[in-house]
Amino acid sequence: MIPFSPSGEDPQPAQRRDLPEILAVERQSFSQPWTRAMFQEELAKVPSTLYVDRPGDAGPLRGYLCFWALAGELQLINIAVHPAHRGTGVGRRLMKFLIEEARRREAEKIFLEVRPSNEPALGLYARLGFEVLYRRPRYYTPENEDALVMSLSVPPA
Repeated sequence: MIPFSPSGEDPQPAQRRDLPEILAVERQSFSQPWTRAMFQEELAKVPSTLYVDRPGDAGPLRGYLCFWALAGELQLINIAVHPAHRGTGVGRRLMKFLIEEARRREAEKIFLEVRPSNEPALGLYARLGFEVLYRRPRYYTPENEDALVMSLSVPPA
């Protein structure tokens, strides 16, 4: 696999020791953050579906992503970048990793939901080739904001 970070470090499967930092980034990123129990459930999956991006084993968490692997597809469930690292390519690195993971798992499509107001994420997803399929009205609570459902046909290696 081609490394995505300038230092040659790919996102790694999350470990229990990562949970406090994951929860901190989650709380800084979302109005309705996931609970510790939700992340613990994802940590228990084999193979891993929760990955972290950090410089080395001991560096600060820059971001994470979580996905579900379904028959022939991946569903991006959660992605967040620490506020100090937004705009530095961490989100792009995580998404490119997800595309490579889809190839490894022989998934043909990746799906995700995103708020129409999240312009940085929409721009990133569009640059990576994701297309809007449809709108889910009032998907995000308590704001009742719609979600855009996007997909990417996974390009061959």
